[in-house]
Amino acid sequence: MKVGAVAWRRACGQHRAFLRVLREAGASCFELPFVHGAYDSVFAKDNAVLVSQDGELRALLATMRHGQRRGEQRARARWLAARGFDVIEPSCVHIEGGDVAMLPAGRGALLGYGQRSTQRAAGVLEAFLDAPVTPLELCDPYLYHLDTALTVLSDGTALVCPEAFTPESLRTLARTEGIGQVVPIARDDALAFGLNLVEVGNTVIVGARVPRVEAVLRGLGRRPVSVRLDQFHLAGGSAACLVARVHSLPPVAAQRFREEQEQVESLSA
Repeated sequence: MKVGAVAWRRACGQHRAFLRVLREAGASCFELPFVHGAYDSVFAKDNAVLVSQDGELRALLATMRHGQRRGEQRARARWLAARGFDVIEPSCVHIEGGDVAMLPAGRGALLGYGQRSTQRAAGVLEAFLDAPVTPLELCDPYLYHLDTALTVLSDGTALVCPEAFTPESLRTLARTEGIGQVVPIARDDALAFGLNLVEVGNTVIVGARVPRVEAVLRGLGRRPVSVRLDQFHLAGGSAACLVARVHSLPPVAAQRFREEQEQVESLSA
């Protein structure tokens, strides 16, 4: 990250181009308002994990580790509630959306922990999703969110920077249900935001030209599309960081999560 290095007008133009490519690929998008004074609020994925169940929208609001980002959350909670989301605020754990990777076919999620999210957050996320959550320990300070070190495609293929994880976490990932294969990606390519991807149908949107990652994607039958997002790289994020996907869940999860939350509150009282 390079504080103060972003050219605002150039960043706005890149963001508009990114939205255009998302929509051309078939994504339906709505835009979150910028939170004035909270410059990292452009990275919308971090604010909450968003899900939909039979028309009901729910949001697990993130609890940011750093004060620079905690200031966003009150505004985000109000906006999500106004859009029809039932906003749930976890307590006593740090969890950020950039550390969550959903697995295909409702098989749960992966949670990166260490620098931003805590391992205990896996239980909160598991209750929210009503599905297994596999915690993976991140160990590279330059790859601080899971979505900078790993991406899981819709067929269960995981593109992974091995150096970003502890050996035990890599072994855990390989045997996680829902992961079909693990494809190693060079650390230099991860540092270039080559794994910070957005998949829309057969299109995979990348915020930089990373030829080796693009070649892997083509070999997997995907169509990589590069959009220049270098102004966002200066602030520590790229394509995946700018998008909060609304994930579909089975209908049982919402009621079970509420019941478990009520039990916790009763025990606390």
